[in-house]
Amino acid sequence: MNQPLRSVLATRGLITFNVGNASYAAPVEVVAGLLDADRISALPGRNGPMAGVVAFRSGVVPVLDLAAALNVEESSAAGAYVIVLERGTDRFALLVRGMPRLVLSRDAQHRELEAPELDSEDDGPAVLAVYEIAGREVLGLDYWCLMDSIAPPAAFRLSGIGGR
Repeated sequence: MNQPLRSVLATRGLITFNVGNASYAAPVEVVAGLLDADRISALPGRNGPMAGVVAFRSGVVPVLDLAAALNVEESSAAGAYVIVLERGTDRFALLVRGMPRLVLSRDAQHRELEAPELDSEDDGPAVLAVYEIAGREVLGLDYWCLMDSIAPPAAFRLSGIGGR
C-alpha cells in the first residue's frame, strides 16, 4: 500500500489488539471499558460469533467474538479480554485474545483510504481507517455494522437484553 500518511489523528489515541496475524484498533473515544473475559455469561441457544453477555455499568452488554466474526482461527493460549464499545446509548463488546494496548495519537499515523472498488465481492466488515504503528498496519473496522450484521439491535431488544 503506497498511500500517503497523515501525522495527525482524529482521536486522542487507539486501543489496539490482534486477531490472528492482523492488528486492529478502536479510537479511545468509543471504548467504554476493558474487562477480563471470565466475566462473560454464555447465552443459551446462541452459537457462532456471539460469545454471550457481560454486566457493565448497571447494564448487560452483548459480546461478539471478533475472531469468530472475522472467521480467523485463534490460539486459546493467550488471555482473553472484553473491550466494551459505546456510541451514544448503544453498547456492545468485542472478545479478543491477548491484552489490548493503548497507543497515543502521536505514536500512530493515519493512512488515507482509497475509494473502494464498486464490483468488490468482499462481504467482510468495512475498513474505516488504516493506521501505521511502529511500522505495522493496523485496521480500524466498522465494528458497529459488523455487530449489526450478526445480531441486529432488534434481536436484543426483543430478548430483553439491554445495551444495544
